Amino acid sequence: MTSTNELPLVDLTRQTYPALSQPPILASKRSGWRGIFFNHYDHPPHESPEFEYAQHIIGVTGRGHPIQSEHRFEGQVQTCYCQPGDVLFIPAKIGYSSLWKQGGEFSLIGFFPAFFDRTVNESVRVKQIELIPQIGRTDPFVQQVGIALKADVEANHPAGRLFGESLATALAIHLLKHYSAWQVKLPLKLTGCLSESQLQAVMDYIDAHLDRDFSLSEMAGVLNLSQYHFCRLFKRSTGTTPHQYLTICRVDRAKQLLSKPELTITEIAFKVGFSNHSSFTRLFRQYVGVTPKAFREMQ
Repeated sequence: MTSTNELPLVDLTRQTYPALSQPPILASKRSGWRGIFFNHYDHPPHESPEFEYAQHIIGVTGRGHPIQSEHRFEGQVQTCYCQPGDVLFIPAKIGYSSLWKQGGEFSLIGFFPAFFDRTVNESVRVKQIELIPQIGRTDPFVQQVGIALKADVEANHPAGRLFGESLATALAIHLLKHYSAWQVKLPLKLTGCLSESQLQAVMDYIDAHLDRDFSLSEMAGVLNLSQYHFCRLFKRSTGTTPHQYLTICRVDRAKQLLSKPELTITEIAFKVGFSNHSSFTRLFRQYVGVTPKAFREMQ
């Protein structure tokens, strides 16, 4: 059973972090994501005193030259020449300080421990888990998630909350598998697919709420499943992820509404769950091949 309680919004820009003297140039604070955040920085060289983050932090270095840095985890010092795209992982509640000798771009992805713990417990029954700090690690999966989240924030979240929350769920499981040491009690078995009645219930829910930016937990809650199991069973049953299916439904509904001349394109965008005209136009063109205006003129 999944809890219907929403985790709080995470806004790193509202907290004081001695490591960061400059605000982010891009932030997910308007995303509506619960329990996670994404920020992107272009930051000068800096030194931070020892500090304990309240969230599990993933850093991904940006484009440019290698950056020489020093990192101290609870008294142990590590020197690193971070290459573009390298990954750092700083678990919550661990004493950490750093010295970055050159400036540059980087992204931060963070999870509330409650979000991480809930996602982990939905996938495996863990006796004990220890998250392991990492500096300068090459991890293509984390790199691609960072790129996708950055693009989503830059585009003003055209697919709504579901896209970011789905990626965050997959990323939390990746951290469990590759950035921790743990013991399992019993795996939670995942077999079969969603039944026809379960699929119909989800599809009916989506159809009735296309005008809302609902969360992944709401969709999974229709079937009383965890987010992790719902995502895997839904893709196994339909061949698409929940956020991909939701986007297809929104585009299909928009195509129907575009035949009604009394509705403006902006009105149609709101009726199918997009927050603004530009996001709607961009995603519609991606899926249909033409803009909503051109599609209407073709009718």
